[in-house]
Amino acid sequence: MYLEDRTVRLRLWNTAGQERFRSLITSYIRDSSVAVIVYDVFHWLLSLNITKWIEEVHIERGSDVIIVVFGNKTDLVDKR
Repeated sequence: MYLEDRTVRLRLWNTAGQERFRSLITSYIRDSSVAVIVYDVFHWLLSLNITKWIEEVHIERGSDVIIVVFGNKTDLVDKR
């Protein structure tokens, strides 16, 4: 992907926050410039983990990282 005059490589890993992938997550974060955290808007208790994930990113990368948080499934109006 090209962004202005630079080539940007985008890789996304979906670990679904599962503990069995926990050891892999830190290595993904360590080499990243951006962290994307996605949560299900209908499971607000799980969304409380967002703070935990933000802290995890800061532990691995310090403040030299962009963190983006998205709430998904907003199109499922019948679940509201």
